[in-house]
Amino acid sequence: MLSNYVLYCYLIPVLAMYFIPGLTIAYLFKLLRFDNLANITINCIAYSWMKLFLWTTGRELVFIPGELDFNNKKKFIICNHTNSLEVPFVVALPGLSGNFSSKLSYLGGDIIDRYWIIPLMMHARIVEAVKYSDKNPNFRNFKKEVLHNLKDRSIFLFPEGMRTYSEEIQTMKTGVLKIAYKFHVDLDVFVISGMMGYSSDEKYQAMRKSKKVYFKYCGSLNSADFADFESMKQATEDLMKREKAALDQNYS
Repeated sequence: MLSNYVLYCYLIPVLAMYFIPGLTIAYLFKLLRFDNLANITINCIAYSWMKLFLWTTGRELVFIPGELDFNNKKKFIICNHTNSLEVPFVVALPGLSGNFSSKLSYLGGDIIDRYWIIPLMMHARIVEAVKYSDKNPNFRNFKKEVLHNLKDRSIFLFPEGMRTYSEEIQTMKTGVLKIAYKFHVDLDVFVISGMMGYSSDEKYQAMRKSKKVYFKYCGSLNSADFADFESMKQATEDLMKREKAALDQNYS
């Protein structure tokens, strides 16, 4: 059942005929240097992807913004990575925060090449997505690209670096977090709960029956507040695990 939902999720941009023209228009705005209009167009498309997926699958989103200030300052935005179904929610963050003109870029691996037409990472030329290839790794160029994009936008990434196919937070990968610590980049931390409710596994029966997805802003971490990288990494993991466990209580 889960694989069917994932397939359907990524077919929505093809089935909903306005996605491709919308991305084309956004790209034209970008070429003409109407960056604000390009950002608004992209973020509206991303937000509609999430809304369509929720509506057609009979789910309800409970978004908990807390004291979220979703602006364009230099920062990484991180969230746990469950089964790829959380992607429509994280790309919808500008819309969920009410700031459709936000400059939000994405960081991903070879998936950017595989799914170039959908508003997942969308087109790298539109959102200036940063790609890291496991097949042809080049960390120096990767770091240069990341720091260049962070000059005027935020970058979203999954710090676990892989789909977990569970509701557990896994150990954070160190690469981008080291960039955050060394170059004083803040982390805006989000957690999402309920994505395995789309599976048929009896373990997640309560999530499936609830039909609710919880998406929460947990707060920000500033690298300057930590004495070393390991303490920052541990604080990031602890915050995500603590907030995720609190959300999971909604299904008990």
